[in-house]
Amino acid sequence: MGGSGGRRTQLFVGLSGLALIIAGSAAVWLSVRSSEQGELQVLSAVAGKVAPGVYLLGELSPSASYVVETTDGLVLVDSGMEANAAAVTAQLGQLHLDKSKLHAILLTHVHGDHSLGAAHLRALTGAKVYAGKGDARPLREGRPREAFFSTFDSVGVDPHPTTVDFELSGDEVFAVGATRFTALAAPGHTPGSVCYLADHRGKRILFTGDVIQCLRPAARGALGTYAAYLPPRYRGSAEDYLASLRRLRELPAPDLVLPGHPRMDLPAQDPRMTAGQWHGLLEAGIAELTTLLDRYRKDGANFLDGNAKELLPGLRYLGDYEQAPVYCLDTPKGLCLFDAPGGSGLVDWLPSRLKDAGWEGRRLEAILLTSADTKATLGLPALVESAHCSVVAPEAGMELVRKLCPEGTTVIPGAEFAKLQWFEVSVIRLRGRGVAAQAFRFGWAGKTVLASGRIPVKMSQATILQLMRDFVGTGDRSVEYLASLEALRPLNPQLWLPAAPVHGQNANLYDRDWEDVLDENRRMVR
Repeated sequence: MGGSGGRRTQLFVGLSGLALIIAGSAAVWLSVRSSEQGELQVLSAVAGKVAPGVYLLGELSPSASYVVETTDGLVLVDSGMEANAAAVTAQLGQLHLDKSKLHAILLTHVHGDHSLGAAHLRALTGAKVYAGKGDARPLREGRPREAFFSTFDSVGVDPHPTTVDFELSGDEVFAVGATRFTALAAPGHTPGSVCYLADHRGKRILFTGDVIQCLRPAARGALGTYAAYLPPRYRGSAEDYLASLRRLRELPAPDLVLPGHPRMDLPAQDPRMTAGQWHGLLEAGIAELTTLLDRYRKDGANFLDGNAKELLPGLRYLGDYEQAPVYCLDTPKGLCLFDAPGGSGLVDWLPSRLKDAGWEGRRLEAILLTSADTKATLGLPALVESAHCSVVAPEAGMELVRKLCPEGTTVIPGAEFAKLQWFEVSVIRLRGRGVAAQAFRFGWAGKTVLASGRIPVKMSQATILQLMRDFVGTGDRSVEYLASLEALRPLNPQLWLPAAPVHGQNANLYDRDWEDVLDENRRMVR
C-alpha cells in the first residue's frame, strides 16, 4: 500500500503515512532527450512513454503501473486498485496498445493498489499472473484484509481472490519475446514483495514496487519501510527488508529504476540513476532498518496490538478488552490498573490476564482513571464492587466518579495521589476532550512512561475523523486541547500508553516521535 513515513509508520502519520498515501500518486514525468534510443521520459500523471517500449500508467492513484511492449505481446507490472481495471484498459487505449495482446501480469506485491485489477485483466485477456510466493496465498484467498490494505482504510473497496499462475521464490528468469525478466525476491514490505529486472532493448530496467516507492532519497516515504514498524499482522518485517536492501546493493546499478509510487508532491524524477544515487538510496534504508532492529533487540517491539506482553518489568499490557487497551502496573502498594474500559465483563476477563502475567491471586489496589468519561469508566462499577479497590479520579470528574462507584469507595483526587507515594508519579490535568482528563507520568525501570488517555491520539483516518467531529463548532474546547498538548510536550516520554492505540502501535517512542504526535494533533485541531 502506498506511502508512510520513511522513519516510521507511522500514517503513518507519525511515520505520517496518511499524508503520504494521499500525496503518493504517480508523479509528473517531464520529457528529456536520451542520447541513445529515442525519447526518455521522466514520470507523469498521465499515460506516457518512459523509455522505448516502456510506458507508465500514471492515473492509478495512489500507485503506478507500467507496461513493457515486447516482440511477443505486452507485460503489465502491477494492475492498480480498481477491480475492473478500467483505468488500466483506458490508458492502454490512449497509448494505442492492444489489451488483447497482454501476455503477463507481474505483481510486485499483494497490496490492493497494486493487485486488485489483476483478476479482471486475467479473465479479459488470458494473461498469466506472476507473484511472490509469500503473497500468493492471500492473493488466491482474497483475505485477510490487512494483507491488501495494511493500515490504510479503503472504504468501499473489498479484496477478492486472484488466480496466481506462477509463484516466484526469487531468481526465476523468464522471457517474453526478446525481453528477459528476472524475479528478485525482496521481502520486507510484504512477505512476497518482488522486484523485476527487465533486460529490454539494451537497458536494465528495475521495477521495484513498494520496496522503493519514489526516487528521492531525502523524501519521507522514499522506501516502503513503514511496514517494518507495524505489528506482525500487517506482514512487514524489518529483518527481511534489511536483507533485501543489502541484496539489491550487491547488484550493478540498473539503467532505469521505476518505483511503485512516483510522487506528485516532489519535483519531477528522472528514472536514470547513477551508481552513487542508487547506492545512496539503498544505504539510507539500510541505516534506518539497522537502527530499528537495534532498538527492537534492546527494547522489544512492545506492540500494542491486542497480544498481552510485558512492556517493562512490572508493567504489563494485558491486551485489549472490547477494543480498549488494558495496562497494569505492579507498584510497591499493589496492582494498579489504568482505566476500566469495556463494561461489566471486564471483571471476568481480568483474572485470566493477570494469571498469564504471573499475578494470579494478586489483589487490585487501585484504578487510575485517565478520564471520567464513559470509555474509561464503563467497567468501573462492577470492577470496584468485585475488587474493593480505590479509584484515582480527575478532580473535575470527582462527583461523577463517586456516583459510579459503590458507596464507601475511596476516590482519590488526581492532584492528591502523588502525595500518597504509591510510586513516583506526576499527575497532569488535561482539558479539551472527554469528561475531565488527566495523564500519569512516572519513572519505571529507568524509563519515563506516560499514560495519557485520549489526549493526544496517534493519527489515522479514523482518529482524524473523530477529532474533526469532536471539535466542530467548539472553539473553546479546541483552545483547551491545544493547551493540553503544550502541557504534555516537555514530558517527552520514552514509553507511551494511550487509551486508543492506532494500528497496534509500538509503546516505545524514539527520536522525534513524541513531538511528531503532538504536532500532528495540533495541526488537525487548528
